[in-house]
Amino acid sequence: MTDGLVLHGDSGWYSPWVFHALVALEEKQLAYRLETWPLPLPAEVRARLAAMNGVGRVPVLEHGAIAIGESLAISEYLAETFPTPGHPRIFPADLAERARARQVMSYLRTGLFALRELRPTTTVFGAPTTRALTAEAQAQADELLAAATHALSDRLTIGATWSIADADLALALMRLVKNGDPVPPQLVAAAQATWARPSVQTYLRHAAAAAAVAAHA
Repeated sequence: MTDGLVLHGDSGWYSPWVFHALVALEEKQLAYRLETWPLPLPAEVRARLAAMNGVGRVPVLEHGAIAIGESLAISEYLAETFPTPGHPRIFPADLAERARARQVMSYLRTGLFALRELRPTTTVFGAPTTRALTAEAQAQADELLAAATHALSDRLTIGATWSIADADLALALMRLVKNGDPVPPQLVAAAQATWARPSVQTYLRHAAAAAAVAAHA
């Protein structure tokens, strides 16, 4: 069943959406091959990916003759193609918790643009920034902290057990934690708990290796 799984990502290891896809694959304990490309994508790579699934950007997951883009579509596909009990669960079993997880993931993809601009993932997976938040970005940081507090509700995970939504929320919180912005201790603990998971550590090793190569280039 795992033959033919290929994840196309970015060779700089900064994409939050590639992060999501790789963590999902790792959590599912699936064998896969990586193909990474520099960003912005070269024209020929963009055309190749677009020919696969109609969208010329990463991540793209190949599974035999199937090619899927967009991180949420990838994790949904993995969850349904490789279900429990044969593979670990990456979405909550409880329907209400699953809806809440999807709500968090959608929220993180469709908002917080000013915050994401001033606290990009390069400052999470690489060196932090000293840039101050603008009023707009600070308002979005406050909104993120309020949303995270509500979603976690004194737990370390959004639901009763860990899900892929916790990976996205941890990355969003790490935009603040890694740059020294104020974050309540309970939210820091939740982010760090996800950050310590083997799946995330695999991604971080790729990011560290890419950074080391770039430093010696």
